[in-house]
Parts: sequence; C-alpha cells; structure tokens
Amino acid sequence: MIKERIKKILNFIFKLLITVLAIYIVTRKIDLRELWSYIKDVNLLYLFIALIVLGVSKIIEAYRLNIFFRAKNVILDKIQNLKLYLLGMFYNLFLPGGIGGDGYKVYWLKKNQGAKLKSVIWASILNRVNGLFGLIILISISVIFISFDFKYNNYLVLLIPVFYIVYYFVLKIFFKDYTSTLAKTTVQSTIIQFLQVLSAHFILISLGLDSAYYDYWFLFLISGIIFAIPVTLGGFGSRELVFVYASQFLMVDVNLAVALGLLTYIIRAILSFSGVYFIAFPSKLNDINSAS
Repeated sequence: MIKERIKKILNFIFKLLITVLAIYIVTRKIDLRELWSYIKDVNLLYLFIALIVLGVSKIIEAYRLNIFFRAKNVILDKIQNLKLYLLGMFYNLFLPGGIGGDGYKVYWLKKNQGAKLKSVIWASILNRVNGLFGLIILISISVIFISFDFKYNNYLVLLIPVFYIVYYFVLKIFFKDYTSTLAKTTVQSTIIQFLQVLSAHFILISLGLDSAYYDYWFLFLISGIIFAIPVTLGGFGSRELVFVYASQFLMVDVNLAVALGLLTYIIRAILSFSGVYFIAFPSKLNDINSAS
C-alpha cells in the first residue's frame, strides 16, 4: 500500500514538472498580450456551440466504450455507462495524479458487475486505440489541404486501408472477441474526431478567424495524439506546446492557436466537471439497473 502511494506521488510530481515546463516554454514563445486580446473578445455564442458539439462527441465516445465492454459480456445500461464515463472524465482531468478515469471504471465494474479485470482493462485500452485510429484517418485526409507542402501529401490517405487491415488482423490474432466491433467503432471514432474538429472550428470562429482554417484543423488533430499521452496534468499544456512548435511550419498565428488550445481545455473541463455529481452522490450511478 505504501509503495503504491509513493508511486502515485512520484507520478503526480513528474506530471506536474512536465506541465510547468510545457507552460514555461509556451509562455516564452507567444505574446501574452495578444493572447489575452483574443480571449477577452471571444464570441460566447460560438463558444457555447463548440461546447455542445464537443459534448455530443463525448456521448458517442461513451457509447463506443460500451460496445467494447459488451464484446466481453460486461453489460451496462446506456445511461449508466454514460454516467460512469462522465465520472471517468472528471477523474482524468481534475485528479490526474490519482486513480484516473480508466482506473476508476475498472475498479467500479469489477466491484459492481463482477467483471473480469483483464477484460475491462483491454476494453478500455482498445477503446483508446480505436480513437487514435479515427484521429489518424482524419489527419491523413487533412494533410492534403495544409500549407506545408511535401511530395507525399496526397498519398497518405492511401495508408488508411492499410492501417485498417493491420488493425483487423491484430484484433483477429490477439483479441478475437473484439473483431466484430471494428467496423462500427471505427466509423464512430471518425465521427467523434470530426465533431471535435468541428468544435475547434467554432472556437476559431469565436476568436475571430474567418478564413484559412485548414492548418488550424491539422494542428488540432496532430495535437490530439499528444493530448492522449498522459504526461501532463489533465493534458494541460501539451496541446499548446504542439501548437507552438508546429506553427513554425504552417501559416497560422501562434497566439490564436494557443488561444484555441486554452479554450478547448476550458470547455472540456466544463463538460468533465459534470462528473463531480457522481462523486457527491455515488448511489446515482446505480439508479438504473445494468440490464439492457
């Protein structure tokens, strides 16, 4: 127990240091006054639309995870699954040095559903892998339109079926029970990533951008890969760091890009904070019987 607690403390300290370093680098590379000028004049209507669109993507994410659970006969009602997903979002963003969202879901399902630990862990991992696959699909398409030109721009999209086939055979060989989920969850992941880019698009409009969106979309997608790697506290600073360095190769305003990252984090935090309700009232997670 003591060893596990020390491990968590060290993990928190590591993430804190990386977060501070990322913020330090970003603030050194941008004009803070210009960044603030974007933030203070933000159009709240478009920002609210961005929040709604991101919220819809999170609902689909929760539904996708449930498909992976059901592949291993872990049966959760759709509403109950959404509640658990919101709680997991809260843990991931606000308590990143602790158990984490995926860790809590594993604990809860094992305790309340008698689910096998290995099945739930692999379902959570494959859910994330599938999400990254959806991200790769949109990156491969968006690279065609960016201002940075290299001779393979138009050919990366041809790798999508290759990735799909490789992904299929990996599932077929090592995770046979999940093979049937591939087509449906891949479509869902692509829709999820599209909605998240759409959310970013409305944020850009709220910041006053009215043209030349392609490079910002691409940056947002690329930063999503880094954001998924849990090396900073709740992902804070990681997306902005990508914007700072990648903006050197694309026709973007680095201050506007960082403003996009900050506002994305804020609306994600607003959505994630809804999960605190189930910490205050844990019995509400069991209001709906896990039957459907």
